[in-house]
Formats: sequence, C-alpha cells, structure tokens
Amino acid sequence: MRLLIEFQKTERVRHLGLLDMQRTMQRALRRSHLPVQYSKGFNPHMNMSFASALSSGIPGDAEILDVSLAEPVTEEEALHALKEALPPAMPVTRVRLVDDRFKKMGARLEAAAYRFDLHSDPDTAVALLDVLPRFLAEKEIMALRKSKSAERMVDIRPMIFRLEGEISKNGAVLQATVSFTEPATLKPTLLLESLTRYAGLEIPSVFIRRTGLLGRDSSGTLVPLFDMP
Repeated sequence: MRLLIEFQKTERVRHLGLLDMQRTMQRALRRSHLPVQYSKGFNPHMNMSFASALSSGIPGDAEILDVSLAEPVTEEEALHALKEALPPAMPVTRVRLVDDRFKKMGARLEAAAYRFDLHSDPDTAVALLDVLPRFLAEKEIMALRKSKSAERMVDIRPMIFRLEGEISKNGAVLQATVSFTEPATLKPTLLLESLTRYAGLEIPSVFIRRTGLLGRDSSGTLVPLFDMP
C-alpha cells in the first residue's frame, strides 16, 4: 500500500531546497508514527519520493509526496496524523491510499501550472500583455535551455499549453501551463525570459508560484495529478 500526500510549500519556506524538504518530511513522518516502509540493507531509509522537485524560492500549492507503507491505515488516520506532525508552513491538504501497483506519480507527470505576479509600471504591464497573442501565434519560439551538462537552443512553443494574463494593481499576472516531462520540461523562468525578450522588455520583478501538477487522463485531457485514476 502507498500513501499519496498533497501538501503546500508556503511562502514562508519557499527557499527550502530538495534535501531540506526531504529531511522535513522524514521528520514529520517519524512524528506521525505512520507505518512507513523502509528500504532493506545496511543503511535503511524511508521509501518516499516527491512527484516533482520544486526549485528553491518557489512556493507550491499542490505538491505531492508518495510514501510506501508497511501496514494498512485508513485515509482518515493518515490525514489526522500528518496534520499533527507537519509544520504550519507545510500543511497537508489531502491524502489518498493506492495499491503498490499504482504507477508512480513522477512517471505520470505531464505538465505544471504556474502563476507569475509581475511588479512593473502600467506601461510595461500593458506592453507585455499586448504581445501575448502574437507570441502564442508563433510556430517556433527558440530559447537557450541550460542543463548541468550542456546548453542548447530548443523550440519551446510546443511546451506551452496555456498562457494567459491580466492587469493587476502591481503590474500584471500571468497564468501558464507548461510541459513537465523528462524530455521536454519548460522552466517558468525560461518562459518569462522568452516572453519579455520577444516583447523587447526587461524582465520585471516577479514572484513565481507553482499552482498545480498535472497528468493526462485516458482522453488526453490534463487533470490534477493527485486525482489520476
């Protein structure tokens, strides 16, 4: 049996990296006294994994942790125990029990949704939103994608599933859904860099939040990853 945990990484802890997140979750799971399964061998560790690592500095509204259990529990017991064990800055929102044969969350991940709160003067905000239709109408949008081993130009247009914007009191708000698979991941910072460069503007001060992780159902529609059948 496995336990899927949906939780928030709030603004207060947005600068935690992956290792810090792992340690925080391990401590919380120990405090919860849930029957977490450990690996075998000389140095046993909890069998747990995040659906997707979240970059330091970015909060998340619906992050997912996948934990293997050694004994059965109910969802009600697990939710209560985790709410007691997790810190207020990382609240659990819901849990779900699945069979061990259930495909891992990370392997089902297809896309991620982001919100960009841009802080700029009104003219810059209007100019950025004005180019959105032309930007999305492009058949090809080349951008320099950097990895640990190399840098290369890639066409990011097929990786943009949704990009909308509106004026806000501080500038503008963008809502984006982008590809998040192993061969085609579009980082939110690269999307914003590409859009502002296309508009001929400097990148404004921005606060980025990941609002969801998505998979595709049998019809090919993007749905919340946590709800995948």
